[in-house]
Amino acid sequence: MINIIDNFLPEDEFKSLQEYCDNNLFEIVSRPGKLFSVLKTPEDLYKYIHIEGYEIVLSFIRSAYKGFDTNLWIHADNIIEGKRVDISSVLYINEEEGVSPNGTAFWDHYSHGVKLSKDCSDADFDNILIKDADDRSKWVKKDYISSRPNRVLTYDANYFHSKYPQEITEGIRKVLVTFYTKI
Repeated sequence: MINIIDNFLPEDEFKSLQEYCDNNLFEIVSRPGKLFSVLKTPEDLYKYIHIEGYEIVLSFIRSAYKGFDTNLWIHADNIIEGKRVDISSVLYINEEEGVSPNGTAFWDHYSHGVKLSKDCSDADFDNILIKDADDRSKWVKKDYISSRPNRVLTYDANYFHSKYPQEITEGIRKVLVTFYTKI
């Protein structure tokens, strides 16, 4: 299940989100083996990113730019904040001009296929995140969804995916990511 909706937010809300990103400092957050540049999701956006029948586990704005966030880091969003996640979404925020063409790639793992089993052990999940996430020999790119301002991409959280390309060489890639669990 991959769903794409263009012009997701009302135009004035989207422009307000872009201004929010431009006028606030992103915080560098460390996770095992990875650094993220993040900004809190504005409270007024939750009414738009809510999905009926699902609870939001976590939402934040993430940025990547030249020299920062340069790993491919292929992964599944199987477990977030200690909870099993069912759906993930990416809302592309940055303008197309002045930013490296980018989007989201979906991958096929040499032994797990296109998605991680919902009953995958924590050890298998950790092994993929630690050992396989940046080893291109263990993956085949299956699909690519390009970024467009105000495009939201929603997909099964167990699909293997990554930002694409691996490194942003021009401008700043900005996305609002959200993780959902079924109620």
